[in-house]
Amino acid sequence: MRKPSFLLLKKNIILALISFMVLTSCNMDEGYTSCLPRMEVNAVYSLLMPYFAPLNSPMGYVVLPSDGTNGTQGMIIINTGNGFRAYDRNAPHLCPDTNTVLIVEDDLKIVCPADGAEWLLLTGEPLNNQTQGRTPLRYRVTQQDNNLQITW
Repeated sequence: MRKPSFLLLKKNIILALISFMVLTSCNMDEGYTSCLPRMEVNAVYSLLMPYFAPLNSPMGYVVLPSDGTNGTQGMIIINTGNGFRAYDRNAPHLCPDTNTVLIVEDDLKIVCPADGAEWLLLTGEPLNNQTQGRTPLRYRVTQQDNNLQITW
């Protein structure tokens, strides 16, 4: 039986180190960083409630704070004119921190205060390179009469 050559052994060690680094780094899952917390969401909001009145008009939106039922850091809900979208307020390109809670600016874009990453509020489309091409995490929204049910 032949002993492995030094070059083959060195190659195997390098491959093992690269594999270890890839497996232990912050990896990607459906385009989101793996450190983004996942939370089961199953909430119903009435469009008849005064707080949700902006959602009765196209481009109307509401920003919900975190309360344990509406996403990990809260939620942004917008009436697109063709339906509704709901985004989690955790920045999809950074691990959660106090400065990575998404906000709405100028009634047109979603912004990450930590690095200035921007997305179009209406579609979630990235507007600059800081987003790393990632879109905000979207929840499923269904409308039944005057109620919106948001699920994950």
